[in-house]
Amino acid sequence: MPRVTPDSARQTLPVALQARPKLEAVARTLTESADLALFMTDAQQHCTYMNAAAEALTGRTLAEVVAQGQSLHALVHPAASGAESPIARALAKGTRERGEDVFVHRGGHPHPVAFTVSPLREADTVLGAVIEVRDLTAERQAAAALQTSEVRYRFLAETIPVQVWTATPDGLLDYVSGRAVSEFGVPLETLLSEGWLNVLHPEDRPLAIERWTRALRSGEGYEAEFRLRLASGQYAWYLARAVPQRDAHGRILQWLGTNTNIHEQRESQQRTEALLAEVAKQAKETEAALVRLRAEKLAAEQRVAELEAKSSP
Repeated sequence: MPRVTPDSARQTLPVALQARPKLEAVARTLTESADLALFMTDAQQHCTYMNAAAEALTGRTLAEVVAQGQSLHALVHPAASGAESPIARALAKGTRERGEDVFVHRGGHPHPVAFTVSPLREADTVLGAVIEVRDLTAERQAAAALQTSEVRYRFLAETIPVQVWTATPDGLLDYVSGRAVSEFGVPLETLLSEGWLNVLHPEDRPLAIERWTRALRSGEGYEAEFRLRLASGQYAWYLARAVPQRDAHGRILQWLGTNTNIHEQRESQQRTEALLAEVAKQAKETEAALVRLRAEKLAAEQRVAELEAKSSP
């Protein structure tokens, strides 16, 4: 290891001093370009630094905040007077703290936020704090929109005259509308854990399983007709359909499916087919009778002609 002498130390010091502004410039660039809002406070909780994201969140510039000597609490809670806030209580503890608060923009609109307070210490003395703040407004709006959408979806699923269900990407039921529970007389928990197998007609199981397995393997839509046992113990015909819901990368998020009772349509179709078969049978019998009558007529005409020929002189 080279020996450090007073002369070499004096030569190294200017290099370090020259590097310091560069490091400060890098640090300034990082903080100003950060998506998180960054604040710094002194020991009295007065705001001493704000990056660009913090200025946008509060609607105030660092210069005016420093000039007014505002505390961080007063800055983000302008109408709270002397009342405490989560951020003020966290700063007062002098320890690393996480929490949530609602910061009020200069224009009056509130922003729900999540914050992390990291105290700045020298020995046992708290000199101030660095506060990282993440704006939760977009997340909360998205969550509210999702909740509204989900409420609408549930309302629609429970009121339309078909059974609605969803399944995980591997095919396990995770939602079944109340119509299925009432029509089959089976508890919701049983349907979710056992699926349709216990209410599926034994003769229709192989086809239903084969179609569902193929859909899960290929990712294509699912469609099958089968009989399901009703609460009365009788079986009714249903048309089952399902399509996969995918994310932006094409991965299946869930399966959205319906079971539609087609028993009356199927019975009507069978009656129509039976009627058409009967009509076709009667038409065939009528045609055969006409052929027979035509043949008998020709035979009779031939005998008459023969008799007339014999009786003529």
